[in-house]
Amino acid sequence: MFKFGLNRRNRVNDDSRMILGIDASRANCSRRTGVEWYAYHVIQRLKKIVPADVRVVLYSRESLIDGLEQLPANWESRVLLWSPLYLWTQLRLSWEMLVNPPDVLYVPAHVLPPIRPHRSITTLHDVAFVTMSKAYSWYGRAFLILFTWLAVRWADALVTVSDFSKSEIVRLFHVDPSKILVAPLACDPEIFRPDFDSVDTSQCLTKLGIKSPYFLFVGRLEQKKNLSLLLAAFSLVRERLNCRLVLAGKRGRGFEDEFIALDRRWVDEVVELGYVDSIDLPYLYAGAEALVFPSRYEGFGIPILESFASGIPVVTLRSTSIPEVAGEAAFYAESTTAEALAEAMLAVRNDVELHQHLVSAGLERSREFSWERTTQGVWRAIESFLRH
Repeated sequence: MFKFGLNRRNRVNDDSRMILGIDASRANCSRRTGVEWYAYHVIQRLKKIVPADVRVVLYSRESLIDGLEQLPANWESRVLLWSPLYLWTQLRLSWEMLVNPPDVLYVPAHVLPPIRPHRSITTLHDVAFVTMSKAYSWYGRAFLILFTWLAVRWADALVTVSDFSKSEIVRLFHVDPSKILVAPLACDPEIFRPDFDSVDTSQCLTKLGIKSPYFLFVGRLEQKKNLSLLLAAFSLVRERLNCRLVLAGKRGRGFEDEFIALDRRWVDEVVELGYVDSIDLPYLYAGAEALVFPSRYEGFGIPILESFASGIPVVTLRSTSIPEVAGEAAFYAESTTAEALAEAMLAVRNDVELHQHLVSAGLERSREFSWERTTQGVWRAIESFLRH
């Protein structure tokens, strides 16, 4: 809508360095999920690679927390106070771009302010809201479609997380492919690792009320994640194996309709934990028989990498971006039926040789992804505009 060049009078002490502005609002929260963790990890690693001749400004609604506030000498925090719950980006960040514009603005989530500096870059994670309409409210879907349509036209460059997502953005929003850079996601190997102490794991599971053996699902509990297929498959598995299903994630749209697929005899064998923090989540992976991840649509699928890095097999489907992320390190169900998924779950649990092969392959696959690699990709997009 409006683009403004840098007002040189607003530079501190006539500082002539190029200025990179970063929207840190999504990273700066206490209960992070996918996009929030992405923003957090990218910002933390940009601190290590942005050179001293670039000045960086982090914009947030509140004071920075969880290490975000620890800034290199050429970085600063700018808190843009805003009392209403909504429209911080559209109004408050826009105002900042008008009165104190950086040379380049980077937004780790895809909503760009209507008033922007001369150059802007954003990350668009997926466009599931276009094709998976039942997974969203009409107003939520309308909001996402509108602001994605604006973002792909306003941004000078787009970053996305998989080749699949890139192809979907090109197909659905008619974007020039050369405008999109793919920077795959990762997980933190210091948090998700295969060597957790069994006593600590047992204590955590006891605290959470979980009995072994169990299969694990991590993600929002909604239609998009194919929860109904997972519950139907678990019902079949439970007929043959005394086990539980642990669901780690908040309820999403359509949860009640999806839960109908569960055989009512096994309701007490399904443990719904809600949001699980980064302290307990690694122990959930460590104690699981396998991650079962039959998602209908994924822009990437970070739980797959988290499970791999934790030394836990993954049972999944050949759907959307999943083969791109998992490669041949996951065990794929032969079809999208509950029977096929149940057979895959039982095979991974009962076949010791297969189980060990998947653990080894998953660990090796997880090492191919890192937040450093992700951030280098983001930095390449940013630097191309800072230097030209």
